Amino acid sequence: MTVRYGIIGAGMMGQEHMRNIFLLDGAEVSAFADPDPDMRTAAHNLSGAEGFADYREMLASGLCDALVIVTPNHTHINVMRDCLKTDLPILCEKPLGINVAECQEIAALTNARSAPVWVAMEYRYMPPVQRLLEEVETGTSGPLQMLAIREHRFPFLPKVNDWNRFNENTGGTLVEKCCHFFDLMRLILGGEPVRVYASGAMDVNHRDESYQ
Repeated sequence: MTVRYGIIGAGMMGQEHMRNIFLLDGAEVSAFADPDPDMRTAAHNLSGAEGFADYREMLASGLCDALVIVTPNHTHINVMRDCLKTDLPILCEKPLGINVAECQEIAALTNARSAPVWVAMEYRYMPPVQRLLEEVETGTSGPLQMLAIREHRFPFLPKVNDWNRFNENTGGTLVEKCCHFFDLMRLILGGEPVRVYASGAMDVNHRDESYQ
């Protein structure tokens, strides 16, 4: 049996998911949806799948056995509301929502479903992280007392309408990017936080960016 994947959001990450699905046995990209015509063209050239301008039309097409949601962060809540009405398995790119209320609503909507819902926290599957987990579990360095994670990252990638530059769309850096590290901390430490503190500032990055 071939599992037919429908991709909602056919931009850079949507196309990355397509490439990964191509590597799986018994899987194919059967449909995708994106409102941007240039992204639809690029996704069609990559996958050969049927494209839709409106994801709701894709959901009604009967072409999909599973869904991957790869739309901008601030759109996840509305897309998930519609997708959760189906009986299809769903993989939603991180973050699930841009604030606590959105995440709580989505979690509540999953309670009545039999089909699974996953959030794409792929950092936990990276080989270096898997090796770290192995060393922690075997007690290589003794009992774990503290965990710190630091990322040195490149500037923001260019995306349609610069949506990823603005907190109102992403939820802010702690949501957009640091959700990976919060997930890893919980996984590696095997516990939940009891207190959270954050501080931040801008030093040199992104001072010269300009938008329409």
